Amino acid sequence: MAIHFESQVKTLNEAKSDFLKTANKATKALGRERDRLVATLKKTNARIKRTQSQLKNKTDRLATITKSTAEKTRKELQTKVAELKQATSAAKDEAHIMRKELGLVRRDLADARHHLSHALHIDRAIVKIEKAMAKKKAAKTKSG
Repeated sequence: MAIHFESQVKTLNEAKSDFLKTANKATKALGRERDRLVATLKKTNARIKRTQSQLKNKTDRLATITKSTAEKTRKELQTKVAELKQATSAAKDEAHIMRKELGLVRRDLADARHHLSHALHIDRAIVKIEKAMAKKKAAKTKSG
């Protein structure tokens, strides 16, 4: 009976150890993914600001062109403004997608941390049970 119990405790401890290793790996991987997405989002936001600034400058320049300025320059600037608007729109769409992904990764990371916390609490409970079983075993050997 005691041998059977000890083998079950050993199996439980091995399973707990495997679970903790897996939970830690998942937590670290999700943390790295979050960091990667945050960095990408920062780059995208910087590109949005840079493109918006260029758009403003080109629009201002286009507005200052007088009728005496060549039509060719005006058309080139209009083309550049249209390209910059498209680039800004694409960057905003990409940033929106990144924010959604970042939200999912943050939620998964929180879930992984929550499960890891529960696993650690289970570990403490097992230690208490093992101590109680050891006390009962010691009491039986003294009385028996």
